[in-house]
Amino acid sequence: MRYSEPAKLDYNQLKARTIIALDKLGHQKFAAESGGYSLETWVRGVSLLLDEFEEKIGEARLPKEYVEKRRLLTDYFLRPVDTSSIDASISGLGGEEAEVVRKLGDERDRVKARIDGLRKDVAKCTEELEKEQPQAAVQPLPERSGSLLRRLFAGRQASATREETDRRAELEKKLQSLQAEISAQQEVLKSIDQQSPASPIAEDWKALESLQARIRELERERLEKTQLAKEREEFTASIADAISNINVS
Repeated sequence: MRYSEPAKLDYNQLKARTIIALDKLGHQKFAAESGGYSLETWVRGVSLLLDEFEEKIGEARLPKEYVEKRRLLTDYFLRPVDTSSIDASISGLGGEEAEVVRKLGDERDRVKARIDGLRKDVAKCTEELEKEQPQAAVQPLPERSGSLLRRLFAGRQASATREETDRRAELEKKLQSLQAEISAQQEVLKSIDQQSPASPIAEDWKALESLQARIRELERERLEKTQLAKEREEFTASIADAISNINVS
């Protein structure tokens, strides 16, 4: 059996690989969603990288500058980040958003209730109109009846016919008016749901969109603050610089 000596570790290559890895870690972005890549996860990743580097290069070669910067990793990056002012602003805007959403919902419900009421009126009017059918013609008086009685009877019959015709015309006009108002209210409801500029509550839609845009902006600001993006980039660059200055000769 032949004995082969283990390959000698190239410390310069180790330094170069570690510096490249630190640069990538320094420019990492975190996901906004809960449970995504977080600052805590990032710190663990950097710690594992530096632990491996220190083990391979040897503690004796680590300068004081590097040791001090490594200590800052957990001391600084695992401190709670104060986002109380941003959280308070988001909470306040969220309350305003909820109020506008409630107002929009109330207006939508009011229009729907109006449409339902109009449809009931249409059904009632249609039923009344169906009842107003022309009555069967009245049998003429016998020939022996006096002309005065005949004239009186004919006059009453003509008067009843006119009243019936007027009543039907009134009901038909009312029915058309109700149907026209239903169509108008349906257009109002559509304009509410589609956020149309013609909507009677268009200003409320604008206010809601403005509030939601501001909330998203604050949430991005909060995420950026909790990510410590600038600080992470500066730290990895600083410790990479300390590693590049390590003498491995």
